[in-house]
Amino acid sequence: MPNMFTFKANRYTDAFAEHGYVHIPGGLSEEFHVQLVKYVQDSFEQKHLKDFARGDKQQAMFEFLEPEHYDELREAVATITGVEVSSLTLSERHIKEYEPGADPYPLAHKDRFGSEVSVAFRLEIQDRPRDVQMFLGNAMWHLREHGAGTTVLYLKLNTYNCDTLGEDPHTAEIRQTTLSMVDTPSTNWPASIPVIARRVDYIHQRYSRDWSELFGVVIYGQPHATITDREFELLRWMDGQRTVAEISKQMKQSDKGADVQEAIRLLAQRGIVDLLTEPIAMGKIRGKVVTEAV
Repeated sequence: MPNMFTFKANRYTDAFAEHGYVHIPGGLSEEFHVQLVKYVQDSFEQKHLKDFARGDKQQAMFEFLEPEHYDELREAVATITGVEVSSLTLSERHIKEYEPGADPYPLAHKDRFGSEVSVAFRLEIQDRPRDVQMFLGNAMWHLREHGAGTTVLYLKLNTYNCDTLGEDPHTAEIRQTTLSMVDTPSTNWPASIPVIARRVDYIHQRYSRDWSELFGVVIYGQPHATITDREFELLRWMDGQRTVAEISKQMKQSDKGADVQEAIRLLAQRGIVDLLTEPIAMGKIRGKVVTEAV
């Protein structure tokens, strides 16, 4: 089984911290690149994502060629960005084909929230195909000039436990572990770390016709789910570090701690909260945001 990468990730840590991106010439191994090109040629139509077609580019789902490649990707990104590998969640794995008439100078954009770090591999033989680009996708304005006729694999990760589209291979496992913990609570349950669930798209505030204020959560592909003011406050306490017991104690100190553990349990059952066994470094990616295109 070929490795994905040829480079030593720790050689790029300082550059990423200084600039917010790195460009790694020849970063993909030749063997992996050959297999990846063949995968795209054989599987693009089968994996085509019609709902994600945007303007002058088409998209398809990428399946890791080997399970170990998922781990290799996370380990490389963790080293370059300065976080623990256990803190990283994969939020997107799409192959994008730019149509022949694609605008050579498209508007710059930022990626969605879950794309804290975006990794791009260009596949064309004629255009330095094995180069790897890594950048702060949701913070840095960026664009792809002269993209017409090209194919790019984008892998996007974050430290926020965010996988809105459900594309991380471990997301279903984490959801099942969470449900097992809350359905069969034990003495260890208060030691778990509650975080906003991976599939949550956004949390919002709105008003009814009588101007009553309502808080709600939207899980991707599902309708609005109303939460109480207290549940909203609980979600804001969840930073990837505090345990259920610690949040309960802090809420009690502010006279809002009654049945905090039960409230968290109910949020977990509704798919709004995940329970982790280890802390994650939310928002701790090291990298300076720059304004130049990558």
